[in-house]
Parts: sequence; structure tokens; C-alpha cells
Amino acid sequence: MYNPPRFSVNAANDAKVTKTAHHPLPLDTYTILHIRPGPPWPEPGKTSQIAADAPFELSSDIWIERFDKEFAANIQRACEPANHNIDNHVWDRHLYAFVRHETEAERQQRQQPGTVVRDEGIIPLFTVMALSRLVRPTTIGNRYCAKIYPTPATDPVIQALTISGVNPDVTIADVSKDWLTPDDGPELRRLMPWVSPNKRMHPRVHRAFWSHEDAMRTYFLDFRLPIVVAGLESLTTVEKGRGLTDRFVRRVAKLAADFAIQLSETEIRQAYQMRSEVTHGRSFLYDLSGLLPQSDHRPLYEKLESLLRVAVRTCLLDESFGLRFANDQSVLKNYS
Repeated sequence: MYNPPRFSVNAANDAKVTKTAHHPLPLDTYTILHIRPGPPWPEPGKTSQIAADAPFELSSDIWIERFDKEFAANIQRACEPANHNIDNHVWDRHLYAFVRHETEAERQQRQQPGTVVRDEGIIPLFTVMALSRLVRPTTIGNRYCAKIYPTPATDPVIQALTISGVNPDVTIADVSKDWLTPDDGPELRRLMPWVSPNKRMHPRVHRAFWSHEDAMRTYFLDFRLPIVVAGLESLTTVEKGRGLTDRFVRRVAKLAADFAIQLSETEIRQAYQMRSEVTHGRSFLYDLSGLLPQSDHRPLYEKLESLLRVAVRTCLLDESFGLRFANDQSVLKNYS
């Protein structure tokens, strides 16, 4: 198994990597680049950025690494349209990459005659990206996904992986610190057990987790607000029918108090009413200034998003807290 160059590489692994002036090439791997969205662009070594100086190990086969400039540009070139009758000038725009080594079992399966290569080996990296946004929201997406083959060793084949039916981009409000920091690494490492398909989240937490990720991949606030409210509903809603709004407001307020997030019952009720107006097609957010001034829409949304993020993260890291959402009875017991 290939180990990132920061860690020991034994003789058996030496055949998997080729030394360059900077670090070994990550041969036989899947990778997803985190691309700079625009200035200010952090400079590795001068900015508090994970993997700026050395790879950061997340698990036995997944890590974060900053590639050699030429190699990173080759990956971007492979993933971008070739154009027609115009040169495709590509320069290094990556901050770092999520990398996963292809296992021997996956490799053997791929090499079987008649096997259709589906490249499921990159799927765990999608989960890692989503988990990383529970620690710090970033714009890393699916646009620069690639499979790096083991040969040629000094200039390996790079296959772009087109992820059909999935939004390739992620949008966040503040890109001034659009990268994981060294302090974020240990927290993300603690979340890594949830990458395994054998470790199951409570259904409520699972739905809230993917609501958070869905919101990250949506540009319009009219879509993001209902998605985040739905994520909070996943955690707190039990009954149906009359009184649903009041129960949602009361329980989300208690959840916000758990994390000292300043979110009043009035604000939660406003958010739920706006969500209902938009979801049922009666209005756009800009029409709802009578319910809440338009200048307050984004700040209220950001409070809700922060609450959803910290609640899901805590559920995954603190088993006793996660049990609050294990079933209807536990929700009623803790958030009646």
C-alpha cells in the first residue's frame, strides 16, 4: 500500500512511487483537487493551510496533499475541456488535494476481463469532502476528479472522472478562508470512521448530514434556506398535523441553546414561514421583506446553517449526543 511521503515508505512501497524534486507522485490513486476560487489566494508555507508543507494523513489509505505544480496542472488539464482550435493554457490553481490509494482488491476487480470500470474507488473521497465541510465549509467540488495510474512512473496516465448527475461545484458565502487549516485536520481525522459503509448513522442524522451537503452545493438562497430547514426538521420533527410549526420552533430553539447559538424563537418562526412560502411556490424570498427585511435574510440563514453543521458534527463525534436523535422517543425526551 502506498503511504504519503510524510510517513514511512518501506521497500515494498517504493515501487509504487517515483521520487521527484519535491515529493513522490501519488501513483495508483484517486484524487480530487481543491481549486482556488479567486483572490486572495493563499501561499503554501505562508498561510495557515493544511498540507501546505507536508501531506496530512486521514486514514490508512486517504490523505490530503499539495502536489507538485506541474503534476497538479496535468490533472487540471485532464479534467478541463480540450476546446477546439485554441490552446488550453493551464496553470496550477490547486490549494491541495484529497487522495485515496486504490486497494489491491479494487485493482484486481478492475483488471478482470470484461469488467466495466466504474471507478467506485473515488466514492469514499466524496464522503470525506462532505465530512470536511462539517469542520469548515469550503468550495471543493467534483469538477477536478481523476484516477492516476501507476505507469508511466515519471509521467503517469491521468484519467478524468466525469461525475454525471451531480453538481460539480460548491458555493459558500465567504471564500476569504476557503481551505482547511492545520487545526482542522485532527477534527476531520476524528470523523473518518464515518467514511466506512459499515458504520451507519442514525437515519435522522444521516438525512440532516446530506441536507447540509446539499445546501453547500446550491447557489440560490431561495433553495438553500428550505434545505437547511429540512435538515433541522430531520433532527427534530416527530409528529404531524396541527401545531407542527410551534413544535419545530421550540425544539430548534432548544437545539440552538445547546450550542450557545443566538437564535430566537421569533427568528426560527420567521425562517420556517419563509421556507413554507418558498417551498410551496407562493413566493420568492425577495417578496417576503414584510415578514423579515431582505437585509436580514442572509444573516438568519447563516445562523441556521451553522446550527445544522455543529449539530450534525456533534452527533457524529459524541455518541451520547447522537443518541438524542436515535428515534422518535429520544427526540421527544430531549426536545419536548
